[in-house]
Amino acid sequence: MTKDDPFLQQLISAFDNKAQWYETEIMAKILDEYRSFLSVVQNLVSLLQKKGYIQPDPYKLETKISDISVPSDAHFLDSERASVLGARLSEYESMLDFVCNMFKFSLASLTVDRIKKFLALNNFISWTALTPSSPRSNTRALAEIVSDFKASNDPLSAGVANETVSQCAKRTSTINSLLKDVTDFQKEVFKMDIRKKVYPMASFSMESASADMSDAFQQVKRGFSQAFDRRTFYPELAEELVKEDFGPSSEVLHKALMAKFEIQNISKEKKTVSINTKELLMEAVRSLSAISPLLDTIISKVEDNHELLESEHQSFWNKLLRAFRKAFNIEEKPVEYKVTITEPLTQSHRQETITYQKFIEDMTKKSRLYQSFSVKKAGGYQKLEAQEESEIQEYLAKQITECNKTLVLLNALDDFFKSAPKPENRQKVKGLKMELTALKNAIVKTNQRKAEYTSYVDEAQQMQRLGIKNV
Repeated sequence: MTKDDPFLQQLISAFDNKAQWYETEIMAKILDEYRSFLSVVQNLVSLLQKKGYIQPDPYKLETKISDISVPSDAHFLDSERASVLGARLSEYESMLDFVCNMFKFSLASLTVDRIKKFLALNNFISWTALTPSSPRSNTRALAEIVSDFKASNDPLSAGVANETVSQCAKRTSTINSLLKDVTDFQKEVFKMDIRKKVYPMASFSMESASADMSDAFQQVKRGFSQAFDRRTFYPELAEELVKEDFGPSSEVLHKALMAKFEIQNISKEKKTVSINTKELLMEAVRSLSAISPLLDTIISKVEDNHELLESEHQSFWNKLLRAFRKAFNIEEKPVEYKVTITEPLTQSHRQETITYQKFIEDMTKKSRLYQSFSVKKAGGYQKLEAQEESEIQEYLAKQITECNKTLVLLNALDDFFKSAPKPENRQKVKGLKMELTALKNAIVKTNQRKAEYTSYVDEAQQMQRLGIKNV
């Protein structure tokens, strides 16, 4: 091999194309899998908190995350399970949220060392080996909780728990497989960087390297230290490189490399693959399940803010009136909040009255409904799946519209709670902005999946009208 060897340039070109494919295809796929994983974990944490198996972490919002780390797996007592496991799962959820919304997936950022951190994070719980006999504290505690669900008289919650654990195992297996593939390619990145930066050096002699493999290794090592300041040198990969470019079997190894860098053309395959459009639509329905834990958190905060306002009306006469109503079975007068709605397009304002009890009841029902969508075996999910696609699409559109209306009301209610209490109590109000932003993003994601379904169906119908089949 010489520095101007045509094959070397061909190899570099093939590598660059494959690297670009990783940047655009694989990185996007990893991020999408992590987002699905986060949604499932959020459902699981919400369910465990709702059923009292774990306690929410009161310091969750105060935690600042700047890099990937794994929650502790240190031993804890059974009596501490609710608080300790609750805090660790909360930290796990926050870390996954950081991965989905703050981490930039690329070959440059997803180094081998960072991939090790990601794999450790994914395996924080042994999702594929969730047993009460696990030697790992967190895995064992969660497995015991899932077993308690199975023994309970709540089949829906038991089904949700089993389905979320199953989905966690599936998602982490997929992500781990993708990360392993990236790890293998990062080895080729290391070797290709040497070909690009070290080989062209004036001090690097291709002739002596071709004549003596040990000399080639030493030249690579010296050149690497000059070209890459403070970058880790991997001797075993350098040896692989020397064998590929200067060894007696270099021709065979080069052919294997070209095959590895080849990008399969899947465009023809896509034309013959039949996509299940109903499953595409039901995937959009299942994405509504990510809204459930957000609604539960919002309901809890709204109830706390409501109690704060009610505590300001605990005068002697109010207590006496309440006792009088209770004694004579007189129904309490519904609590109504007059809020100001700001129209996003016109910026005009209008007043609307929210009946507190009914508003909370409606949100609670919606949360339970959306939670059931995460379990394919749930009655509500199967009943919806049995309907025609047009009916499912109409139902999904209705849910998105209702969620957007709820979002508008919650924004107005958040503003109301911040100004309604007495000045000395306003610092006790629990703001909703973070949850409302997450809720908006979840609604947008569901709407995007619905749009993807509509776009695919429209495109398929157009192709069929043009006489093109197998779309």
